[in-house]
Amino acid sequence: MFTQGRIRIIGLCFADVIGVFAVWALTVWGYWAAGIGEYEPFFYLSFWPVAVFFVLSNAALDLYHGNWMYPSAPLSPVEEMRRLMISSMLTHAGVLAYLGFTYKTTDGVSRFVVAFSGIVIAFASQSFRNWARCLMRKAGVGQIPVLLAGGGKTAELVAEAICGSSYLGMRIVGYFDNAEHSGESELEKSGIKRLGSLRDITHKARECGVRILLACQDPRLFRLQLDEFTKWFTYIEYLPTSAAFPVFGAKPINFEGIGGIEMVNQSRMKVKRLQKRIMDTTLAALAFAVLSPLFVAIPLLVKLTSKGPVFYRQRRLGRNGREISVLKFRSMHVDADERLRQLLESDPGIAKEWHETFKIRNDPRITAVGRFLRKTSLDELPQLFNVFTGEMALIGPRPIVKEEVQYYGDAYEVFSSVRPGITGLWQVSGRSGTGYARRVALDAHYVLNWSPWMDVWILIRTIYAVLFMRGAY
Repeated sequence: MFTQGRIRIIGLCFADVIGVFAVWALTVWGYWAAGIGEYEPFFYLSFWPVAVFFVLSNAALDLYHGNWMYPSAPLSPVEEMRRLMISSMLTHAGVLAYLGFTYKTTDGVSRFVVAFSGIVIAFASQSFRNWARCLMRKAGVGQIPVLLAGGGKTAELVAEAICGSSYLGMRIVGYFDNAEHSGESELEKSGIKRLGSLRDITHKARECGVRILLACQDPRLFRLQLDEFTKWFTYIEYLPTSAAFPVFGAKPINFEGIGGIEMVNQSRMKVKRLQKRIMDTTLAALAFAVLSPLFVAIPLLVKLTSKGPVFYRQRRLGRNGREISVLKFRSMHVDADERLRQLLESDPGIAKEWHETFKIRNDPRITAVGRFLRKTSLDELPQLFNVFTGEMALIGPRPIVKEEVQYYGDAYEVFSSVRPGITGLWQVSGRSGTGYARRVALDAHYVLNWSPWMDVWILIRTIYAVLFMRGAY
């Protein structure tokens, strides 16, 4: 029986196979078109088993929602990217080893094609998967049915995440809670039906599938229900709180039968901070070398199309709340501050938008060239110099102004413990379209869960966001 979970796995398998074939085909064609060596392009059709081995390797690394028979929750995007890279490298390393034993000379097959394809697939396979996820969501297939136990704030955040994500691949059948509601709850307003109290969950289990997401903030209630839940559900996801905490470095521990979770905050480790500093500086230097022509062209465009300086300095808060000057190519008219004051005084709608997000859609202060620079995020290129001086990181929480500290509350201590970044988690999770509360949560999540793999994932997502100009204004 092809349940929605298994349909989703089949869709991801097809995405992986198509990705391998597409990358190999383009690499072989490009190599042949360049006239390098005497190779027959159609000979590479005999390498079709590479796609099969890639899928098998992915399955061994739990890249298909865990168990094929009983699919569970997906890996985090960062962990999925890491494992896909490992899988691609292992698969193509195996192919190279096979060629080394089988073909004693380089005649007939190019080792470059194999190695280059493996590298490209390592970085591109997640994109093929994301396209497949979007298609499945639009078609309404491959969405694993789940139940929510609990109707509080955590349940609302979980529901928002599931309903707004094609990556998770879940469909909420309904929710259960013991609270008394005088009217419609927030979950019901968003279209999620209340199916009864927590005691009714097992009665509905057979009708609603084998999954449950437990969004219960009361551990005592969870313990009372756990024995009953485990009789009917294959997987139970316990989400006790909406607060941010380290999860990527977490691992289960056992103290003589007392189970728990060890959580690791890598941002407090000096070795990890040094590793990130070296990584940021190296990548920033590489980016500057590649994009150096833009540091000539953009200042000319800015100078020729509007009066004023080429660069604009913004006063922002850096690490530990210290003020820094963030460099940007000027994208606004020189009298932007006066124009902003007049706008806020004359238009209550714009004033409300500004105080909520500190941004304005269709901002009249922005020049014609500046609008393009912002849409492509090229106005932020000078911040590479802030990275070199150590005031900023290439990837990190976004730099904020003093007025925004109030929105971070207790999370500001965590947020300000690291250098702000040119790009970060919130920018690739909706960018300017992301709500303010969500921005704060994403920034705190990044600080507590930082890893080199997360930075690589954010960097790749940033490139996509800039190329497709998604969400910036």
